[in-house]
Amino acid sequence: MPHKSPYPNVPIPERTVHDFVLEALEKNIREKKNEIAFIDSSNNYAPYTNETLKSEAYTVGSYLYSIGFKKDVAATYLPNTVHYAAFFLGVAMNGGAISGASALFTDFELHKQLVDSNAKVVLTNHVSLPRLLLAIKDTKVAKIIVVGQNRENALPEIAVSWDQVMQTPIVDIPKPKIDVRRDVIFLPFSSGTTGSPKGVMQTHYNFMAMIASYYTLEEASFKGGFDGWDWTKENACLYLPIYHNYGFNMMLRCVIRNMTGVLIHQFDLKLFLKVLQDYKVRVLPMAPPIVVMLSKSPLCDEFNITSLHAVFVAAAPIGKDLIEKLMKRHPNIKYVQQGYGMTECTLASHLPDLRVKVPIGSVGRLAPNYSMMIVNPDTWIELPDGQQGEICLGGPTVMLGYLSKPKETAAIVRNGWLHTGDIGYVDADGFLYIVDRMKELIKVRGLQVAPSELEDVLLSNPRIRDCAVVGVPHELLGEVPKAYVVKADRMLTENEVKEFVKVKVAEFKYLEGGVEFIDQIPKSAAGKILRRVLRDRNNNK
Repeated sequence: MPHKSPYPNVPIPERTVHDFVLEALEKNIREKKNEIAFIDSSNNYAPYTNETLKSEAYTVGSYLYSIGFKKDVAATYLPNTVHYAAFFLGVAMNGGAISGASALFTDFELHKQLVDSNAKVVLTNHVSLPRLLLAIKDTKVAKIIVVGQNRENALPEIAVSWDQVMQTPIVDIPKPKIDVRRDVIFLPFSSGTTGSPKGVMQTHYNFMAMIASYYTLEEASFKGGFDGWDWTKENACLYLPIYHNYGFNMMLRCVIRNMTGVLIHQFDLKLFLKVLQDYKVRVLPMAPPIVVMLSKSPLCDEFNITSLHAVFVAAAPIGKDLIEKLMKRHPNIKYVQQGYGMTECTLASHLPDLRVKVPIGSVGRLAPNYSMMIVNPDTWIELPDGQQGEICLGGPTVMLGYLSKPKETAAIVRNGWLHTGDIGYVDADGFLYIVDRMKELIKVRGLQVAPSELEDVLLSNPRIRDCAVVGVPHELLGEVPKAYVVKADRMLTENEVKEFVKVKVAEFKYLEGGVEFIDQIPKSAAGKILRRVLRDRNNNK
């Protein structure tokens, strides 16, 4: 029998995400318990109020309506910005969806996402604008909104500044007809279990189901783990990339919970520690590389972060040794708990609970409304507790599917079960443990890197006959890509291969694991790359 959550099911509001968020925002303004939505760490810690958020949201919505944007996709291509929430709400008011792209993307990578998502509008900044202008060729992008100041260069005709958008009179936008179970609100790109990044269709219902499950458990968890917890008096450190599923949810959480989010545009350890110190952050979501930094960096000694009480780790599992190092270095941290999920299930299926003693190494128990099976990956037969198999998830947050990719959708969602490509087991108390990954995905600083994407880049080089990319361990970054290359030109060097890749991909996809030249790529009889053979080859060196 499938595993069920130990928590009671919670009701899921059948409503749009933006109406829910705007209702919370109106309540925040009315009650005046906390008037600051965000603080901009890159702008002298300027406050960004709930009133400003509301005004900007309706202004963006009115501007988009005036240019004919309806149930379309709007992309974002910039570092974290305090205007992100307003842009999202303005898009959603018109029935649209947001598709975030990494600010580190090259024009080559960005072009693919803009084409696949059919984006009509893009939010960017002056630094990213030149790359974006290269990327929009042969796409459906009709308008670019540019945040920030650059008085030296005039904007091209296709672009308009954020300040110009803010001059738009607010109008009553006709309420679009939205089917909450079918219409998409968020379109992040994920490689899933295999292949290149694909648009993950997260519906309004998916998102509201995530909010219902996550927030219900979180509320009980925090009130059980802290004395006198009051959301309106808490500060969150918004350092995770907002274009990413996790960071986007943490940003919206600030609005819904009426807590203040201190925004960091791009991660910098010194600034990160200063925000934790100055704003007395008590709870922090983390990816494993940040855990490593806090455990080892001498910079930590320059700041007082004793307010930090609980750390929640996601993106990839961490081991007992690293947890113990973190807690020894920072004895004020009383809780280090892990969660588990994937973009295809909207956020997380397993969540921390400060009221429960979670075994070290476990990623917790199923959140409300979720179910799970551990199956034999070859036969799909369910396995008993304690046996390792593929983790399959069921619940109302499982994505609608991959955009315009029914074959890939059918490969990962079978009979309503999301096949995660992760290997794990469940103990007698319902705690899940991740032990391996079937899927080819490489996780660099918690960010996804698809081997096939890098292989496509490498194979576009006529001096390379064949190649394969695998993830290899890295102490700070978790994993990094390593390329195994069969030369077509015997004079080809490792540095030439690395430099060829660098001009086409974002920095976190660089071949930091190196390049190894071999005579033949190991493949199965069906022609599939045997990546485990290559990983073993690297590990045995």
